[in-house]
Amino acid sequence: MTTQVTFDQIMAAAKRMERVYENPDHEKVVERIENRGVQAYFYEDKTLVIPGTNEKLDWIDFNLEAFNFIGKDPQIFATKMGDSGAFEWHAGFLEHAHTVFTFANILKPKMIIGHSLGAASAQIVGSSMRVPTLAFASPRTLRAKRSAARPSGSNFVLNMLRTDDLVCDVPPRWLGFTHVGQVVRMNPKGIHWGEDHQMEHYIEAMTDEAVKPKLDNILPLTLSAQEPMMA
Repeated sequence: MTTQVTFDQIMAAAKRMERVYENPDHEKVVERIENRGVQAYFYEDKTLVIPGTNEKLDWIDFNLEAFNFIGKDPQIFATKMGDSGAFEWHAGFLEHAHTVFTFANILKPKMIIGHSLGAASAQIVGSSMRVPTLAFASPRTLRAKRSAARPSGSNFVLNMLRTDDLVCDVPPRWLGFTHVGQVVRMNPKGIHWGEDHQMEHYIEAMTDEAVKPKLDNILPLTLSAQEPMMA
């Protein structure tokens, strides 16, 4: 399976992600899950949308649980991808993704979109299911035990990151963490203080005069089962 994603498709995905925050009860949502702080929305066109942190408990239950490596055990993802023992997942993100995976595995999405905590979850679910995945403002999710270790479906995932978004650089690389899949880093013009982390900031970045020409040069990108880039 090979899918090419264009600028217009990525922009449409970003705007859909933004609309989920504004109106999670959109009429085109046909299935949803809300379970222990995990939310995901399945649209009639078979797109699965996973929003980010929206409750204080998300920090305790998912974001800060980096070092209880559930991924050491033969969990469903490692088993499904045949990579058990080669790497470890951020434990909190894996727990979130496990709930989403159970939901998604029944519905068989054709596209996955995630933001922030949802993007961390999307990296795991999308690579496991080998479904084209667009992840915005993604934290790092994977800690490889060997330098070449990576999930076999990694190249189905595309991460869109702002260089001035601090969330995209945690957990830090010096702890061994990395993103899953291909990575596009956007460096908007000028100085941007703080965390430009919200979806509106990502939509702005994609049309920034310093960013748009660079995106035009690298897009469309191919999402497939071929060897992924790691960043």
